[in-house]
Amino acid sequence: MIGFLARAWARLLSGRLLVGRAIALSFGRGVASLLSAAWVILIARRLTLEQFGDVSVALALVLILSTLSDLGLQNILARDVVDTERIRRAVLDAVVARRLVLAAVAVVLLIVLYVVATHERNVLVPFLFGLSIVGAGMYNATFSAYRARGNIRLEIGTEIGSRAIVLVGGGLWVIAGGGIVAVAIAYSGVGLASGLFVYLIVRSRSATAAFDHPMPSFSLREAAPFALANTVGAIYQRIDNYLVALLRGAAAAGVYGASYRFQDMNMILPAAMAQLALSDVSGSDPHLRMSTARRVAAQSALLALVPAIVLSVFAQPVLVLLFGSRFAIAAPIVVLLMISTVPGAAAVAMSLLAAVTDPRRFALATGTSLAVNVAANLVLIPPLSGFGAGIAMVISQTYLAAALYWALWRRTAELSAVAATAGQP
Repeated sequence: MIGFLARAWARLLSGRLLVGRAIALSFGRGVASLLSAAWVILIARRLTLEQFGDVSVALALVLILSTLSDLGLQNILARDVVDTERIRRAVLDAVVARRLVLAAVAVVLLIVLYVVATHERNVLVPFLFGLSIVGAGMYNATFSAYRARGNIRLEIGTEIGSRAIVLVGGGLWVIAGGGIVAVAIAYSGVGLASGLFVYLIVRSRSATAAFDHPMPSFSLREAAPFALANTVGAIYQRIDNYLVALLRGAAAAGVYGASYRFQDMNMILPAAMAQLALSDVSGSDPHLRMSTARRVAAQSALLALVPAIVLSVFAQPVLVLLFGSRFAIAAPIVVLLMISTVPGAAAVAMSLLAAVTDPRRFALATGTSLAVNVAANLVLIPPLSGFGAGIAMVISQTYLAAALYWALWRRTAELSAVAATAGQP
């Protein structure tokens, strides 16, 4: 045991620059997450359980469709930044323009899926929530490029500032009786403003000079592995919430949605590690990324383990304290979701490295993990509701971590074999 702890500590401290930047980004996101959690707690207490379930469904669809409307463009942009070691304005503009067109289509799709799951006929609410996808088209693409260069200060400030505005402005409106419409307007309005702000700032700092490196291809064939993998990843993260609403109703989705907030919080640091790992390997050969992936995966799992244990032990009193007594029944779900964050942290840490190293196997790994996730949810949600969704998450996250490691290991072996062959006389 002492030997294991010594090795774990040494691995956790290796790559200090990456860990330091990830902790800084996670601190900012942690503050933003606390503001967001306060916002969720407020609306959970002010809305009915069914309305809160509707909000959970809308937010799940926003995440899924924001990624669906990306179609791999964000990863193409990040790969171009890694390859050229700069943000090229022409590439940034091309990606954002395409994302805005796709976002308009995603808004329509969100309205349809929302009505199917919630049986609500008022399309104003899903339309308002859908507008946040437009903001995400600018926001996510821009910061994916900025992070690939190791720049995080602007993102930290924007995350905290936008969440604070939503909490204060939207919170006062909800307290005054604004209801679910106020929630949707506050969420999407700030998202649109934040997206435009960061895009204009980063664009002004991008490179405009001519480069020998060609423009990346935005063809469907080039983007398909990224598009499939990213779409699968987003659906993977929120399909359980949507299926709970579809199969067990809005109230059950509300209970599960509250539980999921704890998983989101425990994945902040691992997600930051994954996004900044690209800057740690910028300009390096692909076969060197395996060692980085192992280190970052181990660090992320270790960093997720302690919070997972604490939140599992105190799940019920924390739920009652934050959301009220009607959410106490969600404690077993929280425990399962916390268990899933340990392999999930390792998986998310390897995800972007796998995406830029071997897009085809990355798509295969995430695609099969989604199939496992959906199949398990369809089997377990009808009899067990949110508890069944939690079991499905443990199963699928464990599979995903193993599948991504396999993808990186296979690509590294192939590159090593090619290098050995080239070195023969």
